[in-house]
Parts: sequence; C-alpha cells; structure tokens
Amino acid sequence: MVAVNPDILIWARETAALDLEEAARRLGFRDSKRLTAAEKLANLEGGVEHPSTSQLARMSQAYYQPPVVFYLKQPPKLGDRGEDFRPIRQQAANRKGNAHLNFLMRDTKVSQSILRDLLEESRTARLAFVNSSAMSMGVEAVALNIIETLGFQVEEYRAARDFRNAFSYLRKQIEQVGIFLLLLSDLGSHHTTIPADVFRSFAFADDLAPYIVINRQDAVAGWSFTALHEVAHLWLGKSGVSGEWSEDETERFCSQVAGTILFRPFDRAKLARKLNGGNQCVVDEFGTAARETNVSRAILAYLLMLDKKISQAYWETLQGHFEEDSNHRADTKRKRQRPEFGGANYYTIRRYLLGDRLIDLTRYYVDTGQLSATRAGVVLGVAPTKVHALLFPDRI
Repeated sequence: MVAVNPDILIWARETAALDLEEAARRLGFRDSKRLTAAEKLANLEGGVEHPSTSQLARMSQAYYQPPVVFYLKQPPKLGDRGEDFRPIRQQAANRKGNAHLNFLMRDTKVSQSILRDLLEESRTARLAFVNSSAMSMGVEAVALNIIETLGFQVEEYRAARDFRNAFSYLRKQIEQVGIFLLLLSDLGSHHTTIPADVFRSFAFADDLAPYIVINRQDAVAGWSFTALHEVAHLWLGKSGVSGEWSEDETERFCSQVAGTILFRPFDRAKLARKLNGGNQCVVDEFGTAARETNVSRAILAYLLMLDKKISQAYWETLQGHFEEDSNHRADTKRKRQRPEFGGANYYTIRRYLLGDRLIDLTRYYVDTGQLSATRAGVVLGVAPTKVHALLFPDRI
C-alpha cells in the first residue's frame, strides 16, 4: 500500500469528469458482500485505506494523469493556458468533453515546453511577430502584416481544388514561419474524442514555439479560417481556447482579421449586393461564393453579419440551414463508407495530424541525440515504441 494525499485521488477523478460509480468500474473494482465498488473507492479517497501500486497505475490510465501526480503533496494547479474565449454556455456544457480538453491542453503545453527549451538552448532566433500587434491598430493593418509575414497568396489559396487542399497550402505558409499547427481531437483513442461543440481551437503564444491546435472534428471547410483566427491570436500575444461564434471582443477581432485575409472587404460587399433574391437564391449565392473562395458558407455569412450587411437574426437562420445541410451531407458520406484518409496507415495519418514542422524538428532533435525516444513520445503524443517508425519510416 502507498500513502498518498486522498485529496489528489479526488482531484484526479473529478478532473476526469467521473463520478464514484463510473470511476470504480473503470478501475476494475467490484461489489462485495460488505462494500460496493463505489464504496471501496470512497474509502481510498477518504483516507480510510491506502491504494496499492497497481491501483495507482490503473488510476493514472483511467484519469489520464501521469503517475508522478499521485505522489505530490497537493493537487497541482492548472498551468498557464491563457484565457477561455468560449461563450459561457459552451464552457458549462459537456463536462466530460471539457475534462478531456483540459488534458489535451496540458499535454500540448508539455510538448511545447520541451521543444521551447531545445530551441532556446540552440539559440534559435525569436519570432518577432508574436505579440507584435494590438487591436488598436485595426483589422486591416493586422491582416496585412499577417499576409506579408506568411507570404500568403489568396489567388493560390482559391485555386486549390477543395477545402482540404486549400488548408494544406495555408498550413505550409503558417508552418514555414515557425508556427506549429496541429489537428487534434482526442487523447490517443476514440474513447476520448472531443466534439467540435466543446472547442474549435486553441493557441499558445510563444516567441520560440508558438502552437496552434485545431479540433479535427470540426468541418474541414472551416479549418483555414480557424487557423488564421488563431494566427491572429498569436499576433496579439493572446493564448487561449476558442469555440463557437462569440461576442468576446478579442474573438470578433481575430475573426475579422481571418475574414479579411480570406474574403476581403470588397468580396464581402460584392456578395452582399447579390443577396436580393428569394431564400434559395441566397443559399445558392453563398454556395457559389464558397466554391470560388474555399471559405465555408457559414463563415461567409458570419463575416457579412460582422459587417452588418445582414442582420444577426438572418445570419442565425442561414446558420441553421447550413448546419442542417452539412449534417445531411456528412450522413451521406458515412453511408458511402468513405474513410477520411482513404486507408492510409496509422503513421501516415499521425504525421499529417501533427504537421511537418513538428515532425521535422522532432526528427532532427532525435537524430542528433538531443531528444530521447521517451521525451520525443511526449512531444508527439505517442508511445516511445512508435517514435522511430513515425519519424524515420525510410529506415524501417
């Protein structure tokens, strides 16, 4: 038996959004004639009994906590992950999803800190664009600076054959200036998938290792806008998590910056002039504009609402229509059983989700002996045994 602070056992369980009954089942506790499974766990949390080493190991796995946590004197405090820019209703909903989001942000922060230390040790130049702007500069000025820094060409973006390829072009421009851009939505298994209604994205502003994470459960059509929204967060030096359309001043500003880059003011004015027909005509116009610009219909409508070219009530009506239509298309796609990555193997998919910059830099540090397989696994979010195959497929 191991003496641990019972408060840590309670904190770890509650952080994982589990009640006593569910946690006891996950830990393999069973009812006996004297005590129920939940009562056995309650005795551990109440300090009546001490957990065994094997029980702590199971808790580590069930609660998504590193083993060392259970040997601390007090429950740890959340690290500095910035602000929560999501609407209050979204922060309060889906308790389990928010617990998993906290773990994902924690793990991402650890990954960032490891690479940041390595970059600092190698005297890597700091990124001047991080925290270089303020909202007082105005949307146009910040958007122009981002365009110039990224070398973003809107014509090339729009020439991509679909939303995914347009995102790939944008991602390349973002990563080549030193930003890590990841597509993540779980803690390593589908059992911990975090739906898009919990979070859309988050960013950790840092002048050596800025991180952006996009929820891959969100529609591909929105990834590019979300990426640029978070890029704007980096320019403002504002770390945090973003979600649904928000009334928050910072969120609106970052959305306007992203919108100005992808769908310029004169584009929005041109589309607004066409919205004078019946409802189906309006829907068709948004569909045409989305195909021409590689920007989703919902985002186009949102930008027109921000410009006050359509009312918020009308935007909400359009939003509902677009969401219903998108859900119908998604159902049709699932019935056709067309996998997202067309049968690609685990390592190919994982490399895509982590992005070239993270893979390339980690490969360099492992290859030069500056990063062990264990620490590389933490950076990449995989088991140490998978690091070599992930980073060096040509050596297998």
